[in-house]
Amino acid sequence: MFYKTMNAIQISNLFFGYQDSQNQILKGINLTIQKGEYIAVSGSNGSGKSTLARLIANIEQPTEGTVEINPELLPGIVFQQPKEQVIAGIVERDTAFGPQNLKMTKSEIELRTIECLSVTGLLHKATSRTYELSLGQTQRLSFAGILALFPDILILDEVTSMLDPKSRESLLNLVDDWHRKGHTIIHITHDKDELQRAQRVIAMQNGSIFFDGTPKEFFNKVEFVSSLFGPQDFWTKEKCSPKNAEIVLQAQNLSFSYDSNVVFKNLNFSLQKGTLNAITGPSGCGKSTTLECLSGLLKPDSGNIYANSRPVLSLQESEAAIFEQSACDDVAFGPRNKGVKGQQLIQTVKNSMDLAGIPFDEFAERSSFRLSGGEKRKLSLAGLIAMDSEIMLFDEPTAGLDPISRQKIMLVLKQLAAQGKTILFSTHRMEEAEFAHQNIKWEELTSESKQQNQNDTEKVELNKLSPLQNQSMISSIKKAGNLFQAPAKIPNSIISRMPAWLKYFIFLTIFISSIFVKPLWLCFLILGSSIIYSLAAKYPILKAVKTYFKLLPWILFFSIFNFIFFPNGSAEILFQWKFFTVTQVKLLMIETLLIRCAVAVLTISTFIFSTSEREILDGLAELHLPKYFVLTVGIIFRFIPILMECASSIIKTQLNRGGFAKAKGIKKFTSLLPLFIPLILQTFKKSQHLADSLTARYFK
Repeated sequence: MFYKTMNAIQISNLFFGYQDSQNQILKGINLTIQKGEYIAVSGSNGSGKSTLARLIANIEQPTEGTVEINPELLPGIVFQQPKEQVIAGIVERDTAFGPQNLKMTKSEIELRTIECLSVTGLLHKATSRTYELSLGQTQRLSFAGILALFPDILILDEVTSMLDPKSRESLLNLVDDWHRKGHTIIHITHDKDELQRAQRVIAMQNGSIFFDGTPKEFFNKVEFVSSLFGPQDFWTKEKCSPKNAEIVLQAQNLSFSYDSNVVFKNLNFSLQKGTLNAITGPSGCGKSTTLECLSGLLKPDSGNIYANSRPVLSLQESEAAIFEQSACDDVAFGPRNKGVKGQQLIQTVKNSMDLAGIPFDEFAERSSFRLSGGEKRKLSLAGLIAMDSEIMLFDEPTAGLDPISRQKIMLVLKQLAAQGKTILFSTHRMEEAEFAHQNIKWEELTSESKQQNQNDTEKVELNKLSPLQNQSMISSIKKAGNLFQAPAKIPNSIISRMPAWLKYFIFLTIFISSIFVKPLWLCFLILGSSIIYSLAAKYPILKAVKTYFKLLPWILFFSIFNFIFFPNGSAEILFQWKFFTVTQVKLLMIETLLIRCAVAVLTISTFIFSTSEREILDGLAELHLPKYFVLTVGIIFRFIPILMECASSIIKTQLNRGGFAKAKGIKKFTSLLPLFIPLILQTFKKSQHLADSLTARYFK
C-alpha cells in the first residue's frame, strides 16, 4: 500500500491515554502524510502534539487505532527537552551513537559525525563533555544525534524553543535543506514564521485536529489564528515606564568563571522598583549564570550584588525544578516555609496557580510528573509567584509555551511589576524584550565602553541596600560532583600513560580488595596502596579528603543502623541503651566501613582523574566485552552529572522557596533527607527519558 501511494504515514482512528489516567490525550486522530511533505503541527499546550509525535516515532503505542509507517522509511525524533536526548558523555560519541546502532562502517560513522556536528555548529565542541554545553548547544547536539541517522521522516518537537534568533534561523535553514533532499518533515511549533515555512499546517486542540490545510488557508482564517496566537496587536500595545523609581538591586563589577572558562567580566546594571526588565543575548552567553548569581545560588569570582531583599529565581529547566508529587503541593512548598497555613495557604496556592495559567480547580491534584512540558513550566512559575517576593527572576519563563500562554505570562509579569514587584526575565524573543520597561542587551552589557560609563555615572545609595549573601550548599554539591569527573586536561603521570587494560587492572585490584578483605591491618594496607596509586596519578589527595569528610556524616548516619539492626550474636556487649547496642564486632565493622569508603572515594576519583571517558570506553571495546556492558558504563558516566544536576536543581528550587533557610549543623544534614524521594522520582523519570532516547537512536 505504502509503495503504491507514496504515503509515509497513515494514522487511523487513533486514541491514546496513559494507563494510570482516565483522560484521553488523543481522540480519534485520522491523518495521512505523504513522502516528502513538510508539515507544521501547532496547538495550545496539552493539546496532544508531543504525544502524537512520540506515537509516530514508535516511542509510545496507541490505546486504540493504528499508526502505520512506510517500512522503507526511517523516522527520527528530536525531543522537546534536549538534555533528555543526550546519551553519551562526549559530544562526538553522542552523535555517533545512532549510526553505530545502524551497523555502519567505522568510516561512515566518522564521516556522518563530522558532517552533522559541522552543520549544527558543534564541530569545535567534538571532544567536549556533553554536560558542559549550554542549553542551546545541547539542543543542537540532540538535533545532530538524530540527523546522523539520516532519517527519512524527521520529527521536531519544539526544537527552537531554547535557541537565540541567530541559532534558530541556522537550524531552520538546515531543516529546509533536509526537506529539499526529499525527506519528510513534521515540525511541532508555536511560531508563526515556522508555520509559514511548511507546506501544510495541522492545528490541534484538546487531542483532536481542528484544521488541516496550507499555511495561506490557515492564516486567512482569522478565528483560527486568534485561537492559537491571540490578538494580533498584543505586542504593539503602548507601554509606560515608571520614572524616578528607587533602585532595589545593583550589580557592581560582577565577574564569573567556571574554572578557566570566563563566562562574564565586570557586569554593571541596576533594577528599579516596580519595573519589568528583560535580559537578552545569544545562547550560552551567561544569562542563566547571571540570574543564579543575582539570586545567591552562585558566588561570583569578584564584584558585589546589593539588594533590598533576597531575589527568588525560577529556573530555566522547569521539569528539573519540580519535586512534589501533586501540583498544589509543589506550589505550596514556598509559602509553607514562610509560615503560611490553613485557608490562607490554600488561597495563596489557588491564586498563584490561576494567575500562572494552570487553574487550581483543574490541576491541583494532578501529578506534577504527568503534566505536559508547557504545563510544567506554568507550574514552576506558580511556585515562584506564591513566594510573593519583592524581587523575582525568571529564566526563559515562556520557553515551550504556546503564544496565548506566552502573552498571559507576560501580562502576569507586568501585573506583578504594577504591584510594586521588581521583575527580571531572560528571553530570546525580541517582542517579549520590547514588551518590558527595560531590555538589558548582553552585547551592550559586556562592552567595555558600557561598563566604563556605568562605573563612572551609576552611583547608588548603597546604605539603603544590603550585600547579597551566597548559598554555600550548591557549591558543596558541585565540588562533590567534580570529584567523580575527569579534569579538562589529564595531567601527565605514570598512571595516565598506562594502557587502558592496565589502568583497569590496578583500579579493580585495589577497589575489589578493599571490599572483601576483613582484617583491620589488611584494610589499612589497601588504604596505603590507594594513596600510592593516587600519588602516582598526581591526583590532589586533599581534594578527596575534603570530600570524604563531607560524606562522613552520611556514612555515620547509615552506620547507626548497623548498631541497631546488626545482631549481637555471642559478642560481648560494651554498651546498651534500649535497641542500641555496641559490641567489639560492631565497632570493628564500622572501622572497616570507614576505611573501605575512604578507599572507594580515593580509587574511583583517581581512576576517573587519570583516565578519559574515551579511553575507558575504547578500552572496554578492545577487550571485546558485550556492547550492553560498554553502553552501561557509558551511561554511568552520563548519569553521574545528570543526577548531580537533578539534586542541584531540586536544592536550588527549595532554596529559592525558603527551604534550608534556618537549618544549621545536624539540622542542615537532616533537612536534606526529604530530597531523597524527589531525587529518586527524578532518577526514574530520567531513566525513562534515557530509554526513550535509546529507542529513538535504534538501540536494540
